[in-house]
Amino acid sequence: MKYIIFDLEFNSAFKINRKTKQLMRGDTNPLCPQEIIEIGAVKTNDSIEVEDTFKLFVKPQLYTKIHPKVKQKTQITNEDLLSGILLEDAIEAFKKWIGDGDFVLCSWGKDDINELNRNCSFHKITTDWISQYCDIQRKCMNKLNLPKGQQIGLKNALDLLNIEIDNCFHRALNDAVYTAKILKELKSEDLTKI
Repeated sequence: MKYIIFDLEFNSAFKINRKTKQLMRGDTNPLCPQEIIEIGAVKTNDSIEVEDTFKLFVKPQLYTKIHPKVKQKTQITNEDLLSGILLEDAIEAFKKWIGDGDFVLCSWGKDDINELNRNCSFHKITTDWISQYCDIQRKCMNKLNLPKGQQIGLKNALDLLNIEIDNCFHRALNDAVYTAKILKELKSEDLTKI
């Protein structure tokens, strides 16, 4: 069984008040309030050893200018997004990279899988290729015996598990690599059950 640990970065609508120059919430499409702009992933073997990586920018179709807070957090620029490919092509490239055979799709928390499904639904892209999913954040919280309802962020989980932090956060591939390192620590659990 191979594990595909993925992470997404998103963009959203914004506007700037002309008089005050303050950042304001923009007009979002309720069917797709956050738009995928970057996909990063790692492919591992049964021993959770990284065998390959995947990274690409997705050209936004709804929110075409990068939100200033997203830019600040991720360092992704409008130029990066212009070099991206459409979501439909990005999903096809991702599926081709995953390859044949059984796999478990994994992410840190449910946000990424939920937004992947929502973005794909909005753009009429099927997700029937996803048959098994694992929320690594939930597995980590169980392992650390955290109370129900309390969430732990990726950085705090790495700290608690004494995993070295050697790259910035909020870039899709980096966060996928960190999640894979946590997954390796949790390997003793049955990851196909959530």
